[in-house]
Amino acid sequence: MDVGLISTFGEVAAEDDNSILDYFVETDSVAQIFEGNKFLILGRKGSGKTALFRYFNERQSSSTISLPLNLRGYPWSLHAKRADGDSSSAEQYEASWRFLIATEFAQLVISKLTGTSKWTDEAKSLVEFFNVNYGGVNVTLEDVLRPPALQLSKASFEPVILGCRIGSISMERRDASGFSRELNALTDLILEAAFYICKREGFSKILLHFDELDQGMVDFDQQRQLLIIGLILACRKVNSESDKAGVLLKSIVYLRSDMWDKLIFSDKNKIAKTNKWEIEWGEPALKGLIDLRIQKYIKGASWSSICDDQLMRGRQAKFSHIVSRTFKRPRDVINFLNTTLALAKARVVAPSAERLFINKDIVGSRRDYSASLKLELDDEIKPHWDNWDQALRVISGIGRVVFTKKDFVLAYERTRLAQALSADEALKSLYEFSVIGYYRVSSGYGGSEYVFRYDQKGESWDENAELFKVHLGLKEYAGLTE
Repeated sequence: MDVGLISTFGEVAAEDDNSILDYFVETDSVAQIFEGNKFLILGRKGSGKTALFRYFNERQSSSTISLPLNLRGYPWSLHAKRADGDSSSAEQYEASWRFLIATEFAQLVISKLTGTSKWTDEAKSLVEFFNVNYGGVNVTLEDVLRPPALQLSKASFEPVILGCRIGSISMERRDASGFSRELNALTDLILEAAFYICKREGFSKILLHFDELDQGMVDFDQQRQLLIIGLILACRKVNSESDKAGVLLKSIVYLRSDMWDKLIFSDKNKIAKTNKWEIEWGEPALKGLIDLRIQKYIKGASWSSICDDQLMRGRQAKFSHIVSRTFKRPRDVINFLNTTLALAKARVVAPSAERLFINKDIVGSRRDYSASLKLELDDEIKPHWDNWDQALRVISGIGRVVFTKKDFVLAYERTRLAQALSADEALKSLYEFSVIGYYRVSSGYGGSEYVFRYDQKGESWDENAELFKVHLGLKEYAGLTE
């Protein structure tokens, strides 16, 4: 085996890496989305949400139609004006998202029709609606809610509310009262027509995927939170309606875990128990992904066959040593190994050099990897806490991977950071982003451990904790000693 034969372990960003799609061929994530009732897909940045999104939309089978709805560049400010004044704050955007889902579904159904015999009254009504309001059945996601008003007629749809037919729906109204009632009545008719066509033609399963909800987001403010809550509620509603209608339609939302954690609405716990699926990677799964990469260059090889058998310090296997410095995400492991590969290739130039990965390659990669991990965390944390790296600098001043609360408080309160955030609040925030973990003695078993949020998601912050540990991936960047 020769590590020099490996060109790369892959791209850090899933959108740039085609080989990562191979991993999802036989996983629980695919099964839960395709066959189960999970429609809310959660994961930390870099956990594989975009890769899963790509899997469904690039590996389509004859039994499934997938429609990618990428919200990069979506006009959130325009959508914010389509609120319902009669609904509670958490539900004020459910009707507008439900309408958007219905129009995307209807367009997809119409696009699959061929031959004059298939143009039923339902299809003609849908086409008329799109022609009058959008100039054709090719409206983009960004333009669905853009018209100032929706024109309705006998040739398209005429919703009836309290015995009165609606000839138009104003999308721009100062008094938002009644908006959702009118829009929902129209959406009901659009879905009814699309469901009929879908069943009549025997269309296969249809999946609508909403991805990149955080693109272009400077601050996850209350307005954006309400919009995302509305999307989640609308997807649940339409999925339930399609199931009752006997149609295989499913709307799926891909969302960052930290964004989900910030949302507050009455049905959150119910959705979490029934409809949420969190993408998680353990060491075996990560090793399986890396083995696929290795086999691309060396047939029949695996991670164990391209490393020597020397254990790392503390009698730790090489791959475990690497994983302990990551957040158990593919991008972290790929980033680390690409750095390691570059060092190994520079070393094996000599004819007599060991052509497997050795401990020196792993240790030599840690500094560059640590710096890049810090930059990754900047992207993730700074939108929520601009001065987080200054809090990390306080820990750097303490100088140790493991530190006490007393030492942190003394050092932190000498800085200006304490004017905006107390030392206790800073520690809690560092824990929330898995920069630090707290020490816990396990009751009843005599064991102890450091609890990191990324690794033990159900564990809440312990306000009484007195001993903390910095994530090992940041050790070199922060200049800490063990």
